[in-house]
Amino acid sequence: MNRSFLLVLICLVGCTTPSASRSPEPLQQPPDTGGIPGRGNRSPYIVFGQLYEVMPSSLGYLEIGLASWYGKKFHGRLTSNGEKFDMHAISAAHKALPLPTIVRVTNLDNGQKVVVRVNDRGPFHDDRVIDLSYEAAVQLGFADKGVAPVVVEALDELNYPDLVQGPVEHESFYLQVGAFSRLEGAKALQADLKGVIEFTEFRDVDVRILQSELDQEIILHKVWLGPIKTEAERDELATLVEASELGIPLRVKVE
Repeated sequence: MNRSFLLVLICLVGCTTPSASRSPEPLQQPPDTGGIPGRGNRSPYIVFGQLYEVMPSSLGYLEIGLASWYGKKFHGRLTSNGEKFDMHAISAAHKALPLPTIVRVTNLDNGQKVVVRVNDRGPFHDDRVIDLSYEAAVQLGFADKGVAPVVVEALDELNYPDLVQGPVEHESFYLQVGAFSRLEGAKALQADLKGVIEFTEFRDVDVRILQSELDQEIILHKVWLGPIKTEAERDELATLVEASELGIPLRVKVE
């Protein structure tokens, strides 16, 4: 397991056996480093009858959600910014990030991480946050599965070197409160957690249900809280969850 991926297991509850975003400020687009300048950043755009808007900036972007991957079917086709898609190279697609944007993706199931360059649009599924090339999925350890719970973070120091100078600490905090084989159980816990934090300082912390595929037949529905700004706030929120008798959460740090 990656040493920078710290899991402190207290207890897992409701277990039958990972979006929250920091709103970016409207700043300049990151420099184009390939493809056709400006291509793929038209906003808004429509896919399958749904309207999507491109973010004005990726600065401060951080999100937890599901990653999927794409490969042979699209190999050799043009990406949204005019490059040829290579399933054996490391790249990614995102519905809203400016093209190109460099992000770090961490697999919450195993702690493996990869830095990828977003140069395409997708995935056009409401429950998925990023679509990775086959090679990126291999490096994250889920190429034999359909999806994986991930944290996606824009690397501001690479995307905006003129604005962000010096070393940047990348760390975020999460709580996994339960894991269920049945989606209904996860939804019930999600509703309870939202009720607990609704009138507290943690009301803006997202409560997500993320899938982990153990094999082709077994899927766990995990209930995640986060990202949470600091380790102290994460521990305070964990105490609140415990006091509400919703279990003793798994504490997660990604850095």
